[in-house]
Amino acid sequence: MIQKGESARIRQIVLLKIATPVIVVFFLYLATSLTVYGFETAQEREFNRIFEESGGTRTVDGVKGCDECPREPNIQRLDDALWWSTVTLGTIGYGDHYPVSLGGRLTAGAFIMTTMVFIAIVLSGIQSAVMDYNRLRWLGMTGTNMKNHVIVCGWSSISKVAIPELLAAGRKVAVICEDQNDISLIKEICDDDNRLFITVGDPTGLPALQRANHREAHTLIIATPEDTTNLISSLNVRSNSPDLRIIVYVQRPELRTTFSASGVTYVASPFEIGGRLVASAAFEPEVAQLVDTMTSGLSDCDIQQFTVTKGSSAEGMTVSEIRKKMIDNDGALLIATAEKNPEKIDGEGWEVKGNPSTKKKMVAGEIIIFMGTPEENTVISERLGVQQGR
Repeated sequence: MIQKGESARIRQIVLLKIATPVIVVFFLYLATSLTVYGFETAQEREFNRIFEESGGTRTVDGVKGCDECPREPNIQRLDDALWWSTVTLGTIGYGDHYPVSLGGRLTAGAFIMTTMVFIAIVLSGIQSAVMDYNRLRWLGMTGTNMKNHVIVCGWSSISKVAIPELLAAGRKVAVICEDQNDISLIKEICDDDNRLFITVGDPTGLPALQRANHREAHTLIIATPEDTTNLISSLNVRSNSPDLRIIVYVQRPELRTTFSASGVTYVASPFEIGGRLVASAAFEPEVAQLVDTMTSGLSDCDIQQFTVTKGSSAEGMTVSEIRKKMIDNDGALLIATAEKNPEKIDGEGWEVKGNPSTKKKMVAGEIIIFMGTPEENTVISERLGVQQGR
């Protein structure tokens, strides 16, 4: 995928910043070893020639009878030269091997002075590269491998409420924000990188969506403050991920038709929802309070939906039988069902029926909606074998 390629490219750039000075030092180390070895072997040949011509002798203390002989090298093999370069580079200096020729000593002096500078460059390069990589990770430029997650485009009043709700429901969330200063605010919601990924970028552009791994996502929520931005984002995503569920927040309800025509799954207008709650609160305040409480995953009681899977015990059961089974096992209350309706345009062609007929039999693929506490909702999957969500 392109997203993974971009992440690999960023890592490559960071590793290159580390590797470049290291490679330079390595070749300097190798070149110095070979040069010193060359000077020392040349001096050794000269020493042997003069020693043979002078007729000198070797003793335990050294060479006698050869006053004109140069110093005998102790670097006689290539591995001796490599070992000397290694201990010199490591500033250890055992002294078991060292150059004695003029050329070897000049090379050694240059090597020592140069490595003092290059070691500082290497350490500085590594520190700089690590800092750059951490900054890129903080900005989300390295991408995520999340799957079946929810992407939220935009940091707005809507996403500030939606993100905590999604996390409370156990969903993984990837957020695309336009201002890097918003990252700290979003991380206050959740500091678990395995559950919440944040990247900075243009929500209308493909690179940011690729970093959020939109091809493996379950749902995309577009909630920027601008309706135009939301429309462009939805068009870009739909053209690249035709099967992705797209939820769009709009400020102007009259744009519902436009967004629906662009392939958006669901169009949410908070002003319409808020208006209904306000109207309900005017003469049914407790009903409005109940709706507000039930739609929050952070409350003690929640509304959840489950899909009737093939072979589950819920398949073929009536609404009355399911309700009785839930009552007998201290489970949640069945309040609605949903089934496919090809004639219905909104909501992906699903029609929701509140307080359905008690005689209705559930069919595989249909949805049952329950209201209950987290403990009561757990009983649903255990006793009916249905799958949460859709």
